[in-house]
Amino acid sequence: MTRFKILLGVFALLAVGIGGSSAVAKPPGKVTCSSGAIAPGVYGALTVTGACTITGNVTINGKVTVAKGADLEGSFLGTRLTINGNVQAKQGATLGLGCSFGFHDCGFDPSAWVGNVTVNGNITANQALTMYLDFTTVHGNVAVNGGGDITMVDPGGLVLPIKDNVIDGSVMVHGWEGAWFGIIRNTIGGNVNASHTVGTRLDEGGTFLDSTEIVTNVIGGNLICKQNTPPAQIGDSGGTTNTVGGNKIGECALNGL
Repeated sequence: MTRFKILLGVFALLAVGIGGSSAVAKPPGKVTCSSGAIAPGVYGALTVTGACTITGNVTINGKVTVAKGADLEGSFLGTRLTINGNVQAKQGATLGLGCSFGFHDCGFDPSAWVGNVTVNGNITANQALTMYLDFTTVHGNVAVNGGGDITMVDPGGLVLPIKDNVIDGSVMVHGWEGAWFGIIRNTIGGNVNASHTVGTRLDEGGTFLDSTEIVTNVIGGNLICKQNTPPAQIGDSGGTTNTVGGNKIGECALNGL
């Protein structure tokens, strides 16, 4: 009888141990990355304070914050990223989602990138250095307010590409300054508003080369372009005029975009 009770006690301890192991295996809550690659897995809210990359299969079940001056790049051939929350890039930060060809080695088949990066929320860049948003699905809005660095000129000038995305909400870029900025080949459910941006990339004659390219988009709402330098244009992208469900306002109307 005594041995039987002892065996029951052992089984009870084993049961407790298994339960404890299961609890430890649950995905973590809020995590912080200060440098290096974020390992594949499922995470809660993520804060990036240094230079971090996502090169594998990662799910974030919460908000992603790229802190002041930090750098998050989920823009590699092997990136499979789902963010179930909002993304915020703060002052001086760099955010790369999807693959911007020429920024990383992303292969030569753009169609392979569709669906690799999904954001089930909004993306906000407030005074950020720049953002690379390419081949990404965003079930919310994209807003860039200020930021950039007008002193970073060619060669190696600072660019802000928003290309080949599916964005359910609206896109707003206001007051960003750098070498080049463009909104190209996107499907956007809401409005597009580009205002007070500055692009400094010049050709040999000293004229603006191709910044503020807003072309080949399908836009459900209005297309509004005001007080950009240079004014919104087709540029040398080889793009076509935008398909707009609402009205074309400002430079985008005057320049036949």
